[in-house]
Amino acid sequence: MRAEYGKLDKKVMSIWECCELLNEVVDESDPDLDEPQIQHLLQSAEAIRKDYPNDDWLHLTALIHGKFDLGKVRNLPQFGGLPQWAVVGDTFPLGCAFDESNVHHKTEAFNMSNSSISNIATEGDEAFLAPEMNAFGRQFRDYDVESERQKSVEEFYRLQHINQTVDFVTKMRAEYGKLDKKVMSIWECCELLNEVVDESDPDLDEPQIQHLLQSAEAIRKDYPNEDWLHLTALIHDLGKVITLPQFGGLPQWAVVGDTFPVGCAFDESNVHHKYFMENQDFHNKNYNTKNGIYSQGCGLNNVMMSWGHDDYMYMVVKENGSTLPSAGQFIIRYHSFYPLHTAGEYTHLMNEEDKENLKWLHVFNKYDLYSKSKVHIDVEKVKPYYMSLIKKYFPENLRW
Repeated sequence: MRAEYGKLDKKVMSIWECCELLNEVVDESDPDLDEPQIQHLLQSAEAIRKDYPNDDWLHLTALIHGKFDLGKVRNLPQFGGLPQWAVVGDTFPLGCAFDESNVHHKTEAFNMSNSSISNIATEGDEAFLAPEMNAFGRQFRDYDVESERQKSVEEFYRLQHINQTVDFVTKMRAEYGKLDKKVMSIWECCELLNEVVDESDPDLDEPQIQHLLQSAEAIRKDYPNEDWLHLTALIHDLGKVITLPQFGGLPQWAVVGDTFPVGCAFDESNVHHKYFMENQDFHNKNYNTKNGIYSQGCGLNNVMMSWGHDDYMYMVVKENGSTLPSAGQFIIRYHSFYPLHTAGEYTHLMNEEDKENLKWLHVFNKYDLYSKSKVHIDVEKVKPYYMSLIKKYFPENLRW
């Protein structure tokens, strides 16, 4: 396309002629536009002209190159009649990973499987493709759709946002940091997790062991050489056992759900943010500023996160001397930190090591979220492989 249209041999005309010609173009990618293109060109230009009267170059730029730019004439027959997808819509770089901030990012997985840039998937394999719907036939992480499931999820977040305070987190970290609840192996904990139901998850209605293996097997297929990542996927949710009676029987709001820092302002990207207004820390002047009790760039390791299975499992991994790489431990500790890895907030608290590890968390998140499907994994068939990884990275028995 760059070679073909770089010839500039389609037509000779003035800028204003092109402005008028643009009225023949309909932009199917724009949900907001229902007026002639020339109107929007002039509306943009005149608005800028009013606010920046001395920058005439900016007025002209708005007329010819703004959101409704003249290049859209490529959609017309006399300019080659390119399809809409090759003319309009959001743009993005090629030759590198497709960032998840791209609209409808899931469709790009089809491109990824054939990419020479991507290092995922062995030759002849197909890359993991994210499904469009969850196990309930709805979009993933849709917290607004009306359903009984959604009502219970919202009630969960109401309780979580009210009760997760600095004092509560401090108390939980001290109590569970003792690791005195049980001694068992990783695989024993995997089997025990089947007794747990995650009330915060609008997408999952399968036994937990299936989700763990679905995530792990999907990653194993696309990243065959990163065995630490396979194991991380298998164990990342094991901390949910703290909702069981033998581990203290914590309420769901203290075990699952999206996590967030305490001790600083609750960012509005948090799901059901409105309920934070009932949290005692919301009105504490020491905690309700952007940095709160932290400093910019202090590193997430120095930030207290809302208490739950992520932080608990991180404690288990670290204190039992696991040799799992730093990126794996980062994934375990922050995989529920959606305000960071999906919304891009709280980055001011990160240090350089966090930024490097976040790259792997972004990889992991697609498999964690979208592998919640109806595809069942034969547990006995894959168990020997994961047992070998457990032996490689963990002692036989761990303190929990």
